[in-house]
Amino acid sequence: MKKILFAALALIVTMVSCVKDPQYPGVTISDVKYTPTAVQADMPVTVSATITSFNKFTAKLYYKVDDGKETEVAMVNGTQKDVFVGIIPGQPDAAKVNFYVVATGELVANSPTMEYVVGAVALDYSVLRLNELNGNDKFIEIYNSGAEAINMNGVAIYKDTKNLIWTGKVAVNVEPGAYLLLYSEDVVADHPEIDTALYKFNSGLSAKKNVRIELKTPAGEEIDDFNLVDIDQNDPAFIPAPGSYSRNADGAWYYADATPGAANVDGTVQVMGLEGGPEGPNYKNVVLNELNGDTKFIEIYNKGNLDLPLEGMYIMKDDYVAGATWTADATIVIPAHGYVLLYSEDVVAEGQAQVGYPENLVFHSGLSGKKTVRITLFMPDGSVRDEFTRGSTGEWGQTISNVAPQSFARIPDGGDWLLADPTPGESNPATGEPIPQE
Repeated sequence: MKKILFAALALIVTMVSCVKDPQYPGVTISDVKYTPTAVQADMPVTVSATITSFNKFTAKLYYKVDDGKETEVAMVNGTQKDVFVGIIPGQPDAAKVNFYVVATGELVANSPTMEYVVGAVALDYSVLRLNELNGNDKFIEIYNSGAEAINMNGVAIYKDTKNLIWTGKVAVNVEPGAYLLLYSEDVVADHPEIDTALYKFNSGLSAKKNVRIELKTPAGEEIDDFNLVDIDQNDPAFIPAPGSYSRNADGAWYYADATPGAANVDGTVQVMGLEGGPEGPNYKNVVLNELNGDTKFIEIYNKGNLDLPLEGMYIMKDDYVAGATWTADATIVIPAHGYVLLYSEDVVAEGQAQVGYPENLVFHSGLSGKKTVRITLFMPDGSVRDEFTRGSTGEWGQTISNVAPQSFARIPDGGDWLLADPTPGESNPATGEPIPQE
């Protein structure tokens, strides 16, 4: 039976509260992120934020380590329009860092406060998913599809891209197979059973309007995205949700009866107007996940909640002059939260360790743990889906430090690139080391 997460607040947790970001006319701060997401000792952290304004402004980053004094850092415009970046210097293991962004001009805007702990074990937030959204009873339901409990401290929900409507606190945990149920501020008076400090989101929710609900990690990376972009109430085919927008067992969104606190009922009519919905799958969750120059494999990972066909996607190496080293055929489907594992032709040849490996999972190139390299994953239309580089751009194939037998691995799966023990076809380790670039 589906479990509802209504944990009683057993103790008062002192932390910075992230409330709904006030909207300032003419200046906004959104999409605040930090990298790497799994911060190790002495690693500098890059904070980025999208800032828009009708007038001139300055952008500053403010951070505090543990109970120390607040430090100010100037932010500069990055390579993308309206994106500003600032650097927090590396800190010792176990340090807790809080930070926020301020844009100052004729008006002033502050971002919500975010935090990270240096050396903390990285959580695999990709197992979380938006599971049911209801604009009639006004609730949001999140499901943990993984095998481990997820602490929701810092996990955030945004509405319509810029509006932060909920941030998880330390007291909120989602057990494996359990559901987190949140109610709108509009209806919490009808739900005295919930702790409003933990389970209330600061917004309304409609069953008949375009809406975007995004679930993000504490580092600001996207976990899941429900983006209803094409509602036309004058269209004869328009369906105001009679109950919920609900995920069927196949992971897709359907119209279905509301089931807060119980297993979803599979609907029969798929939600139309969704970006990445019936009109075409969304491939943003397909990433390069592990590269190994010792046993010579490339691992691709699907962070999302839907199985996806990879037909036509391809990989190119270094300066691309040799063409595609691998192209996915029609038989290759990457499962939700699963892997596709490719081996080099160097180790599939007769007498090598992977002799007899399926030809459609062989890439026709080598892979080294001691050279500069670029591995790029492309979509069928030629757009770049993901890329890994080691060493100076444009100087590929140069001999540098040898990291074998370790892998270049995203930690956790789909996260930041670090050096770690190889785990072909399985979850990457919880921790790693910085990748040497020389």
